Amino acid sequence: MRFIIAGLSSIGRSLAELLHSKGEDVVTVDSDKAKCDELAEFSDVMVIAGDITKKSVLEEAGGKNAYALIALTDDDSDNLMACMLAKEMGTKKVISILNDPAHAQAFEEAQIDVQVKPDVVVAKHIYHSILQPYVKDFLALGRADLFEIKVESGMKCIGKKLTEMDIPKGVKILWLERGKEYLNEDTMVAPEDRLTLVVNKAAEKKGADFMNRCFTKG
Repeated sequence: MRFIIAGLSSIGRSLAELLHSKGEDVVTVDSDKAKCDELAEFSDVMVIAGDITKKSVLEEAGGKNAYALIALTDDDSDNLMACMLAKEMGTKKVISILNDPAHAQAFEEAQIDVQVKPDVVVAKHIYHSILQPYVKDFLALGRADLFEIKVESGMKCIGKKLTEMDIPKGVKILWLERGKEYLNEDTMVAPEDRLTLVVNKAAEKKGADFMNRCFTKG
């Protein structure tokens, strides 16, 4: 399968090398010739110096037959244009990094999968580790955040069923796990259980209030 990576940031280079190491057909595109020359010197990954928002460059990269285009430039408008061109050309899947959350609606309307900019994700991980230590894993999605919570002794949720936890709109507990078993919503929560829940972006504050209410101690 052919993968086209637009933007030779550290993420773009790392992803290109990872895909290449797995035997995938990878083409990288960047308008910065120096970055392209640097990668070409130390890697066997195919490199094209050019503007990914130009149809001719995308055609040269093999957009018509590509499995996926991953747009990783630091310009959301370029990423959006590249993804839209790739979709029109026949690329099966398009994914873009999102540098500014204010632009999320444009990508949503174009039906393009987005990943939040990494430094925002790192900041959120630090935030949760400090202020919400009950969050053991966190994943930022395009329109929602996914949380994994480990239940500890003393938490306010212990002894309650999921149906008794007053879950707000925009928050959904996907599953309750105990050991290797997935339990139904009528099971009482116990120490060492793990809960996975999703919080829509629009319900972010309600989600934080709900988690603080249920998963703090005391």
